[in-house]
Amino acid sequence: MVTFPLKTSKENAAISPLFGKAKYFAFYDGVELKVEENPYKKGSELINWFLEKKVDTVVIQEMGTKPFEKISNSKLKVLFAGEGRVTTQEIVKKILNNELEELTTEQLEQIVKKHKGEKSESSCHSTNHDNKKNCHKKMKAQHKYVFI
Repeated sequence: MVTFPLKTSKENAAISPLFGKAKYFAFYDGVELKVEENPYKKGSELINWFLEKKVDTVVIQEMGTKPFEKISNSKLKVLFAGEGRVTTQEIVKKILNNELEELTTEQLEQIVKKHKGEKSESSCHSTNHDNKKNCHKKMKAQHKYVFI
């Protein structure tokens, strides 16, 4: 069974980059896709829920430290959904075609760093905001979906 976080419960919802705070999770057994509301407030609590539901694979975009630690101590396989907006149908197709990359511990650690705010140079948070206006202009130019 595979699970991944969703932003909404709508058909073909986008995957949520907020793993632990996702409002919903999709559960896919290779045939049927079910969406359930997230009953927990923290990502670390989700891991036990997944194990109870016989989940063996988790698909993510980002993850915090505590769920990372829990996953690292479990037998769950972690796959990377990809960057940007990824829909439920795209994830299911990639699962069926075996196109999702399994993340190594090192790659997971990099995702956790990104989640914690250790941003790239294209991020507003990578500067000290001495020149906030230029920082935001640069972000808009680099990322067409930034509205600041």
